Amino acid sequence: MLTTQQNLFRKFWHACIPVHELEAGPKPFTLMGIDMVLFLGPDGEPRALHDRCCHRTARLSKGWCERGNIVCGYHGWSYDGTGNLVRIPQYAADQPLPNVKVDAYFCMARYGYVWVSIEEPIEDLFDIPEDRDPAFRRIFQFYETWKTAPMRMMENSFDNAHFAFVHQGTFGDASQPKPKIYDIIETDYGFYAGSTVDILNPPEAHAITGDTNPMTQRKMENHWYLPFCRRMDMEYPSGIRHIIINSATPIDDERIQLMQLLYRNDTEADCSAEKLIAWDLKITNEDKAVLESTDPDAILDLTTRIESHMASDRPGIIMRKRLLDLLHQNGEDEVRRAAPPPPARGKPGLMLKGPGATGTIPVAIAKVTREAERVVALELVSEIGELPAFEAGAHIDVHVATGIVRQYSLCSDPADPGRYRIAVLLEAASRGGSQTIHDAFHVGRRVRITRPRNQFGLGKATRHVLVAGGIGVTPLMAMARTLYAQGADFTLHYCAHNRATAPFLDELEGGPFAHRLRVHLGADRDTPRFDPHAVLATESEGTHVYVCGPSRLQDAVASACSDLAWAPERLHRERFTADVDRKGDPFTVTAARSGIIVEIPPERSIAQILAKHGIEIPVSCEQGVCGTCVTRVLEGTVDHRDLFLSEAEKARHNRLTVCCSRASRGESLVLDV
Repeated sequence: MLTTQQNLFRKFWHACIPVHELEAGPKPFTLMGIDMVLFLGPDGEPRALHDRCCHRTARLSKGWCERGNIVCGYHGWSYDGTGNLVRIPQYAADQPLPNVKVDAYFCMARYGYVWVSIEEPIEDLFDIPEDRDPAFRRIFQFYETWKTAPMRMMENSFDNAHFAFVHQGTFGDASQPKPKIYDIIETDYGFYAGSTVDILNPPEAHAITGDTNPMTQRKMENHWYLPFCRRMDMEYPSGIRHIIINSATPIDDERIQLMQLLYRNDTEADCSAEKLIAWDLKITNEDKAVLESTDPDAILDLTTRIESHMASDRPGIIMRKRLLDLLHQNGEDEVRRAAPPPPARGKPGLMLKGPGATGTIPVAIAKVTREAERVVALELVSEIGELPAFEAGAHIDVHVATGIVRQYSLCSDPADPGRYRIAVLLEAASRGGSQTIHDAFHVGRRVRITRPRNQFGLGKATRHVLVAGGIGVTPLMAMARTLYAQGADFTLHYCAHNRATAPFLDELEGGPFAHRLRVHLGADRDTPRFDPHAVLATESEGTHVYVCGPSRLQDAVASACSDLAWAPERLHRERFTADVDRKGDPFTVTAARSGIIVEIPPERSIAQILAKHGIEIPVSCEQGVCGTCVTRVLEGTVDHRDLFLSEAEKARHNRLTVCCSRASRGESLVLDV
């Protein structure tokens, strides 16, 4: 993204210069490629004008101030804080002035800095409560020019993975490269990110942290403020809070002015401002050396796949998505540097072979196609022989990355054993699975999958009604192919918002069972609205219905079946996501085979806490849908939160999904792990 080419960022407040620096006279500043002059008006408040005189275009910043007006140093023309021409010394007192003015910008003083918005701001500036709290002192640490993009600086400031490498000279521990993950809550202004990290505490930092131990902890409660500001609130075990405020103000497309304020709840006698500035400057200079080596054209649109990502990049990925969405909401597309001619492509190679996950099958990606908005299809072929046979409705687990396993239905023809085909929707709140596939899964990449499993198979019926919603069409495509090959009676109802969001619709309409297809597009008045009651009311008792798609569609079909008094076994549902409430009262879990007793806090799952104590239970969906993490219960009553176990299985309380289920209130659990 070329920051200054995006009009949206002209409508936010950006920190420019400390207010006290204007006491000596006007100062130049460049914001978003616009040359400005900053000066103090007659009321002592800052003003911002375009830094060009209307007479001969001389820089107004080369002049001086008189009674709150700025005087051009070339011929003495004077302008007030609104940009109006108020005096030409060469004119007689009663001679009318030309009707000319220079552009004026929104300007204010806040937190000791001049903040400017080129156009009327769409958001007020964020609050710093410590600025008015007498228990805290404010320290002007520095503001300096960096040769990088504001997006680079922002995502770096929420990147825990770089500590062990970039900050080896200060607090980074090179022996601990695996980062602590942020707990992120998205907000209207950006997001909150909380984490606790272990850091080195060298002697020169003892006064900074209030701790003399060689290692200490930072409890971080940080905030990102759209578009380019952040609050880094660090609390040390000593009780000292070290709160850094940054504005990465875009000068042009390759430079920022980095403003840094510091708030501390100690005194100058405890730790001098000079020492605090020196320590934080040493840390930021480590960041500066790396960030100035990056490409300032930081790409927001992740579908371009220009940059690769990993799980710890989630804060930066959220930033990119939020900024891109905000641009689109304001009628703008991302502006990027023109791409150079692509180099000649060599023959794609495979990844080095390794043992992989136990029980998995190595496959290679033979083909990648875009089937709809935010949907890609992958064709997988075996490298070690034929792929296992599967039945319609089956799914496979795809090992996307270390610790990330996702389920995808097979939508290829079960009669074709030579390939598997899956489709992947890029989730708006991706937890790393779909985002990684869209960004990094290319032809030739080697992937590991599990053997197909089927919990959504075809039942014994005289007729079959298939109901698909968007990406939920994938298992039903395999079903339709099987039923067509068997000569069975079936209808496939396909619901989507429009054609652009309906994967494989063209393929289905051009396929051999197109006459069995019924299309329902919500944004297309020419297609009929899907009415589950009307569709199912005409079916005989031998008919089964199969539904896969959004929860609202599934619930509507289930409600229709209930209203029509259908037997439960006639309704078949396939879920991949669910809105699961994992929170609850704290409780105790005993891992019987491991001999460990742990406390499960209100906002953590059993799987998360056991993993911290070295008991790794495989998890995948983390929503109680897939059944990967089902674990045997030896004692206790379970508060089931999943959608995988049947009601009869839940009533026995001998199994639970450790990714989301909890102990019933007042109970504890003993698990066979």
